[in-house]
Amino acid sequence: MSLRVGMNIGPYQLLEQIGEGGMGTVFKAYHPSLDRYVAIKVIHPAYREDQTFVARFQREARVVARLEHPNIVPIYDYAEYEGLVYLVMKFIEGNTLKDRLAQRPLNVYETLQAVDSVGSALAYAHSQGVLHRDIKPSNVLIGTNGMMYLADFGLARIVHAEASTLSSESTLGTPHYVSPEQAMGRNDLDQRTDIYSFGVMLYELIVGQVPFNAKTGFAIIHDHIYTPPTLPRTLNPDVSESVEQVLLKALAKNPNDRFENVDQMILAFKNAWLNTDKTTQGIASPLAFMTYHDAGS
Repeated sequence: MSLRVGMNIGPYQLLEQIGEGGMGTVFKAYHPSLDRYVAIKVIHPAYREDQTFVARFQREARVVARLEHPNIVPIYDYAEYEGLVYLVMKFIEGNTLKDRLAQRPLNVYETLQAVDSVGSALAYAHSQGVLHRDIKPSNVLIGTNGMMYLADFGLARIVHAEASTLSSESTLGTPHYVSPEQAMGRNDLDQRTDIYSFGVMLYELIVGQVPFNAKTGFAIIHDHIYTPPTLPRTLNPDVSESVEQVLLKALAKNPNDRFENVDQMILAFKNAWLNTDKTTQGIASPLAFMTYHDAGS
């Protein structure tokens, strides 16, 4: 069945396509009975043909559906309709962190909000035994109310588990954010793989670019595994030495050299960030954040 705007999938009417990735296509949809807008992710046909994958995806959806956190996009439903396998999620009116960065750098309040929101969501998920494995700005949604949400939990893990049916590059998600151990195809991944990807995202927020950006995906993956990242202060001299050390620790090639958990990483970053007088990429001073934050609390 080919998808098109206006058609119905079960009780949901597809209103517009709002995204597409390696796993599937995302639509804004409407559920008349509940008078509610939702986001529906329909899995690509290449995955639907593999029943082992579908079974794993269903089990994974059940795990993610149990995650209840204010910064995690909740899953409402999992279903199949005339050969279509899909997830139903809360619809977030707004854009992605990737879209926001394309417009302008984050200010200091938004930067710390991203650290707190994504970090809190990750820490909670890890406490429930769930890894994300695909942390990147396009998976962080920013609502019109300013709230930030982490989306697409667990999908990259399922792709990795079914790597035999896919090309090696497509199993990794976006190469710019993949951890060295995930890039090497290791299956003993733990929360430190998310810490690395989270570190890549923070590097991008602070420095203004990702640490590795070669011409091909395989070259980027090679750099994640073997090449030390460019020192943040080399690319942006306004980055403080203490912030640089936090970023480099998160991006350590050996998982044992990274932070032990996300909470530890968040605390180290915030201490470094708020205790420096330097600005980053024209971002407001830490004092400005503290004044704004205190005024709003």
